[in-house]
Amino acid sequence: MKRLTPGDRLLRAWLRPPYRDEHGAKGWLTRYSHAPRYAVRKLDLAIAGWPAASRPLRIAFLSDFHLGSHAGDIARLEAIVADAATFDPDLVLHGGDFVNMQPVGGGRIPPSTIARVLAQLDALLGRFAVLGNHDYTYGANDVAAALETQGIRVLDDARVTLRHEGLEFDLIGLPDARELRPAGRALLAALDRSTLALAHDPFWFAHLPAGPHLMLAGHTHGGQVRLPLVGALRNASAAPIRWTYGLVEEGGRRMYVTSGLGSSGVPLRIGCPPEFAIIDVAA
Repeated sequence: MKRLTPGDRLLRAWLRPPYRDEHGAKGWLTRYSHAPRYAVRKLDLAIAGWPAASRPLRIAFLSDFHLGSHAGDIARLEAIVADAATFDPDLVLHGGDFVNMQPVGGGRIPPSTIARVLAQLDALLGRFAVLGNHDYTYGANDVAAALETQGIRVLDDARVTLRHEGLEFDLIGLPDARELRPAGRALLAALDRSTLALAHDPFWFAHLPAGPHLMLAGHTHGGQVRLPLVGALRNASAAPIRWTYGLVEEGGRRMYVTSGLGSSGVPLRIGCPPEFAIIDVAA
Protein backbone atom coordinates (compact mmCIF):
# COMPACT_ATOMS: atom_id res chain seq x y z
CA MET A 1 0.00 0.00 0.00
CA LYS A 2 1.25 3.51 -0.79
CA ARG A 3 2.24 5.78 2.06
CA LEU A 4 -0.52 7.82 3.71
CA THR A 5 0.00 11.50 4.38
CA PRO A 6 -0.60 12.95 7.87
CA GLY A 7 -3.86 14.36 6.50
CA ASP A 8 -4.91 10.89 5.31
CA ARG A 9 -4.18 9.40 8.73
CA LEU A 10 -6.17 12.17 10.43
CA LEU A 11 -9.14 11.58 8.12
CA ARG A 12 -9.03 7.84 8.77
CA ALA A 13 -9.03 8.49 12.51
CA TRP A 14 -12.05 10.78 12.13
CA LEU A 15 -14.12 8.53 9.85
CA ARG A 16 -13.07 5.22 11.40
CA PRO A 17 -13.17 2.75 8.52
CA PRO A 18 -14.26 0.07 7.86
CA TYR A 19 -17.76 1.41 7.25
CA ARG A 20 -20.85 -0.48 8.42
CA ASP A 21 -23.84 1.50 7.06
CA GLU A 22 -25.41 -0.63 4.30
CA HIS A 23 -27.97 2.10 3.52
CA GLY A 24 -25.85 5.26 3.48
CA ALA A 25 -28.00 7.35 5.80
CA LYS A 26 -27.30 11.09 5.49
CA GLY A 27 -29.13 12.20 8.63
CA TRP A 28 -29.61 15.97 8.91
CA LEU A 29 -27.89 16.51 5.56
CA THR A 30 -30.45 14.52 3.57
CA ARG A 31 -32.46 17.53 2.39
CA TYR A 32 -29.33 19.33 1.22
CA SER A 33 -27.43 16.53 -0.49
CA HIS A 34 -29.47 15.27 -3.41
CA ALA A 35 -27.33 14.67 -6.48
CA PRO A 36 -27.94 16.64 -9.67
CA ARG A 37 -29.08 14.72 -12.73
CA TYR A 38 -26.20 12.87 -14.35
CA ALA A 39 -25.32 13.08 -18.03
CA VAL A 40 -24.19 10.40 -20.46
CA ARG A 41 -21.21 11.57 -22.51
CA LYS A 42 -20.89 9.74 -25.84
CA LEU A 43 -17.64 9.96 -27.77
CA ASP A 44 -16.64 8.46 -31.12
CA LEU A 45 -12.84 8.43 -31.32
CA ALA A 46 -10.84 7.49 -34.40
CA ILE A 47 -7.24 6.73 -33.43
CA ALA A 48 -4.65 6.24 -36.15
CA GLY A 49 -2.97 2.88 -35.70
CA TRP A 50 -5.71 1.40 -33.52
CA PRO A 51 -6.60 -2.21 -34.52
CA ALA A 52 -8.95 -2.07 -37.49
CA ALA A 53 -11.74 -4.26 -36.14
CA SER A 54 -15.05 -4.80 -37.92
CA ARG A 55 -16.75 -2.50 -35.38
CA PRO A 56 -15.62 0.00 -32.76
CA LEU A 57 -14.63 -1.03 -29.27
CA ARG A 58 -17.30 0.29 -26.89
CA ILE A 59 -16.17 1.29 -23.40
CA ALA A 60 -18.34 2.21 -20.44
CA PHE A 61 -16.20 4.48 -18.24
CA LEU A 62 -17.44 5.30 -14.74
CA SER A 63 -15.38 7.06 -12.10
CA ASP A 64 -15.30 8.99 -8.83
CA PHE A 65 -18.40 7.49 -7.27
CA HIS A 66 -17.76 8.64 -3.67
CA LEU A 67 -20.81 6.54 -2.94
CA GLY A 68 -22.75 7.98 -0.05
CA SER A 69 -21.79 11.57 -0.78
CA HIS A 70 -25.44 12.17 -1.76
CA ALA A 71 -28.73 11.08 -0.24
CA GLY A 72 -30.19 7.97 -1.90
CA ASP A 73 -26.87 7.12 -3.52
CA ILE A 74 -27.33 3.36 -3.61
CA ALA A 75 -30.57 3.56 -5.61
CA ARG A 76 -28.98 6.26 -7.76
CA LEU A 77 -25.98 4.06 -8.57
CA GLU A 78 -28.28 1.15 -9.38
CA ALA A 79 -30.07 3.38 -11.91
CA ILE A 80 -26.75 4.56 -13.39
CA VAL A 81 -25.50 0.98 -13.74
CA ALA A 82 -28.76 -0.07 -15.40
CA ASP A 83 -28.50 2.90 -17.77
CA ALA A 84 -24.90 2.08 -18.69
CA ALA A 85 -25.84 -1.55 -19.36
CA THR A 86 -28.31 -0.47 -22.08
CA PHE A 87 -25.33 0.64 -24.20
CA ASP A 88 -24.05 -2.97 -24.31
CA PRO A 89 -20.38 -2.12 -23.70
CA ASP A 90 -17.55 -4.43 -24.73
CA LEU A 91 -15.44 -3.29 -21.77
CA VAL A 92 -16.25 -1.68 -18.41
CA LEU A 93 -13.65 0.57 -16.77
CA HIS A 94 -13.88 2.15 -13.30
CA GLY A 95 -11.58 5.06 -12.51
CA GLY A 96 -11.41 4.91 -8.71
CA ASP A 97 -12.57 6.82 -5.63
CA PHE A 98 -15.35 4.39 -4.82
CA VAL A 99 -15.90 5.41 -1.19
CA ASN A 100 -17.22 8.57 0.42
CA MET A 101 -14.61 10.27 2.61
CA GLN A 102 -16.52 13.50 3.27
CA PRO A 103 -15.81 14.43 6.88
CA VAL A 104 -19.44 15.29 7.74
CA GLY A 105 -22.89 14.18 6.64
CA GLY A 106 -22.94 10.41 6.96
CA GLY A 107 -23.22 8.14 3.94
CA ARG A 108 -20.64 5.66 5.23
CA ILE A 109 -21.30 2.85 2.72
CA PRO A 110 -18.91 -0.12 2.85
CA PRO A 111 -16.94 -1.10 -0.28
CA SER A 112 -18.68 -4.49 -0.39
CA THR A 113 -22.05 -2.78 -0.96
CA ILE A 114 -20.59 -0.55 -3.67
CA ALA A 115 -18.99 -3.50 -5.44
CA ARG A 116 -22.23 -5.51 -5.40
CA VAL A 117 -24.01 -2.73 -7.26
CA LEU A 118 -21.20 -2.23 -9.77
CA ALA A 119 -21.15 -5.99 -10.46
CA GLN A 120 -24.53 -5.58 -12.16
CA LEU A 121 -22.70 -3.95 -15.07
CA ASP A 122 -20.86 -6.57 -17.11
CA ALA A 123 -19.10 -6.77 -20.47
CA LEU A 124 -17.68 -9.43 -22.78
CA LEU A 125 -14.07 -8.28 -22.31
CA GLY A 126 -14.43 -7.84 -18.59
CA ARG A 127 -14.53 -5.22 -15.86
CA PHE A 128 -11.42 -3.46 -14.60
CA ALA A 129 -10.68 -0.77 -12.05
CA VAL A 130 -7.96 1.35 -10.53
CA LEU A 131 -8.02 2.81 -7.03
CA GLY A 132 -8.15 6.51 -6.26
CA ASN A 133 -6.65 8.55 -3.45
CA HIS A 134 -9.79 8.22 -1.30
CA ASP A 135 -9.67 4.45 -1.65
CA TYR A 136 -6.09 4.43 -0.35
CA THR A 137 -7.10 6.63 2.58
CA TYR A 138 -9.99 4.28 3.40
CA GLY A 139 -7.84 1.16 2.98
CA ALA A 140 -6.67 -0.03 -0.43
CA ASN A 141 -6.73 -3.71 0.48
CA ASP A 142 -10.35 -3.53 1.66
CA VAL A 143 -11.56 -1.69 -1.44
CA ALA A 144 -9.62 -3.91 -3.85
CA ALA A 145 -10.82 -7.10 -2.15
CA ALA A 146 -14.46 -5.99 -2.38
CA LEU A 147 -14.13 -5.31 -6.10
CA GLU A 148 -12.19 -8.50 -6.87
CA THR A 149 -14.79 -10.57 -5.00
CA GLN A 150 -17.40 -9.26 -7.45
CA GLY A 151 -15.29 -10.05 -10.51
CA ILE A 152 -13.96 -6.52 -11.06
CA ARG A 153 -10.21 -6.83 -11.57
CA VAL A 154 -8.11 -4.14 -9.91
CA LEU A 155 -5.02 -3.04 -11.87
CA ASP A 156 -2.22 -1.69 -9.70
CA ASP A 157 0.47 -0.44 -12.09
CA ALA A 158 -0.30 -3.51 -14.20
CA ARG A 159 -0.99 -4.48 -17.81
CA VAL A 160 -3.34 -7.01 -19.40
CA THR A 161 -3.86 -7.96 -23.04
CA LEU A 162 -7.41 -8.08 -24.41
CA ARG A 163 -8.88 -9.16 -27.74
CA HIS A 164 -11.67 -7.34 -29.57
CA GLU A 165 -13.02 -8.91 -32.74
CA GLY A 166 -9.92 -11.10 -32.85
CA LEU A 167 -7.44 -8.20 -32.59
CA GLU A 168 -5.26 -7.51 -29.56
CA PHE A 169 -4.73 -4.34 -27.56
CA ASP A 170 -3.36 -3.67 -24.10
CA LEU A 171 -4.96 -2.17 -21.02
CA ILE A 172 -2.85 -0.70 -18.23
CA GLY A 173 -4.02 0.54 -14.84
CA LEU A 174 -2.46 3.51 -13.04
CA PRO A 175 -3.83 4.27 -9.55
CA ASP A 176 -3.65 7.51 -7.56
CA ALA A 177 -0.94 9.84 -8.88
CA ARG A 178 0.03 11.81 -5.81
CA GLU A 179 3.14 9.68 -6.15
CA LEU A 180 4.24 9.08 -9.75
CA ARG A 181 5.57 5.64 -9.02
CA PRO A 182 8.46 4.18 -11.04
CA ALA A 183 6.37 1.13 -11.91
CA GLY A 184 3.68 3.25 -13.53
CA ARG A 185 6.15 5.39 -15.42
CA ALA A 186 7.90 2.26 -16.66
CA LEU A 187 4.60 0.87 -17.96
CA LEU A 188 3.97 4.04 -19.95
CA ALA A 189 7.52 4.22 -21.28
CA ALA A 190 7.27 0.63 -22.55
CA LEU A 191 4.06 0.97 -24.57
CA ASP A 192 4.70 -0.87 -27.82
CA ARG A 193 1.21 -1.26 -29.32
CA SER A 194 -2.32 0.09 -29.07
CA THR A 195 -3.12 0.70 -25.41
CA LEU A 196 -5.89 1.97 -23.18
CA ALA A 197 -4.42 3.62 -20.09
CA LEU A 198 -6.88 3.69 -17.19
CA ALA A 199 -5.59 6.33 -14.77
CA HIS A 200 -7.21 7.75 -11.68
CA ASP A 201 -5.46 11.11 -12.04
CA PRO A 202 -4.85 12.98 -15.33
CA PHE A 203 -1.38 13.89 -14.11
CA TRP A 204 -0.26 10.58 -15.61
CA PHE A 205 -0.93 12.08 -19.07
CA ALA A 206 2.38 13.93 -18.80
CA HIS A 207 4.11 10.56 -19.25
CA LEU A 208 1.90 9.05 -21.98
CA PRO A 209 3.88 8.73 -25.21
CA ALA A 210 2.47 9.65 -28.60
CA GLY A 211 0.97 6.76 -30.49
CA PRO A 212 -2.20 4.69 -30.88
CA HIS A 213 -3.13 5.12 -27.22
CA LEU A 214 -5.99 6.56 -25.20
CA MET A 215 -5.86 7.56 -21.54
CA LEU A 216 -9.04 7.67 -19.46
CA ALA A 217 -8.85 9.60 -16.19
CA GLY A 218 -11.01 11.01 -13.44
CA HIS A 219 -10.16 12.48 -10.03
CA THR A 220 -10.80 16.15 -10.90
CA HIS A 221 -14.65 16.00 -10.96
CA GLY A 222 -14.27 18.42 -13.86
CA GLY A 223 -13.39 21.01 -11.22
CA GLN A 224 -16.68 20.24 -9.36
CA VAL A 225 -17.39 23.98 -9.44
CA ARG A 226 -17.04 25.75 -12.81
CA LEU A 227 -17.79 29.45 -13.07
CA PRO A 228 -19.10 31.18 -16.20
CA LEU A 229 -16.29 32.66 -18.34
CA VAL A 230 -13.76 31.38 -15.81
CA GLY A 231 -14.18 27.61 -15.72
CA ALA A 232 -12.65 25.44 -13.04
CA LEU A 233 -10.70 27.21 -10.34
CA ARG A 234 -8.83 24.08 -9.22
CA ASN A 235 -8.71 20.39 -10.01
CA ALA A 236 -7.11 18.78 -6.92
CA SER A 237 -4.33 17.44 -9.15
CA ALA A 238 -0.82 18.34 -10.19
CA ALA A 239 -2.18 18.26 -13.75
CA PRO A 240 -2.64 21.66 -15.42
CA ILE A 241 -6.10 23.19 -15.40
CA ARG A 242 -6.47 22.58 -19.13
CA TRP A 243 -6.52 18.84 -18.37
CA THR A 244 -9.39 19.15 -15.90
CA TYR A 245 -12.26 17.92 -18.05
CA GLY A 246 -13.15 16.55 -21.46
CA LEU A 247 -11.18 15.36 -24.46
CA VAL A 248 -7.55 16.47 -24.44
CA GLU A 249 -5.38 16.11 -27.56
CA GLU A 250 -1.78 17.25 -27.36
CA GLY A 251 1.29 16.21 -29.33
CA GLY A 252 -0.21 13.03 -30.77
CA ARG A 253 -1.61 12.02 -27.36
CA ARG A 254 -5.25 11.64 -26.35
CA MET A 255 -7.04 11.61 -23.02
CA TYR A 256 -10.61 11.84 -21.84
CA VAL A 257 -11.13 13.20 -18.32
CA THR A 258 -14.58 12.52 -16.90
CA SER A 259 -16.35 14.73 -14.38
CA GLY A 260 -17.26 11.58 -12.46
CA LEU A 261 -20.40 10.71 -10.56
CA GLY A 262 -19.95 11.82 -6.96
CA SER A 263 -18.61 14.80 -5.09
CA SER A 264 -15.82 15.42 -2.62
CA GLY A 265 -15.52 17.77 0.33
CA VAL A 266 -19.14 18.89 0.16
CA PRO A 267 -22.05 17.40 -1.85
CA LEU A 268 -22.10 20.32 -4.29
CA ARG A 269 -21.57 20.78 -8.02
CA ILE A 270 -21.92 24.01 -9.96
CA GLY A 271 -21.64 24.19 -13.74
CA CYS A 272 -20.24 20.67 -13.96
CA PRO A 273 -22.85 17.91 -13.81
CA PRO A 274 -21.93 14.34 -12.93
CA GLU A 275 -21.57 11.89 -15.79
CA PHE A 276 -20.49 8.54 -17.08
CA ALA A 277 -18.98 8.11 -20.53
CA ILE A 278 -19.67 5.73 -23.39
CA ILE A 279 -16.66 5.78 -25.69
CA ASP A 280 -16.42 4.06 -29.08
CA VAL A 281 -12.83 3.59 -30.25
CA ALA A 282 -11.93 2.69 -33.83
CA ALA A 283 -9.07 2.99 -36.29
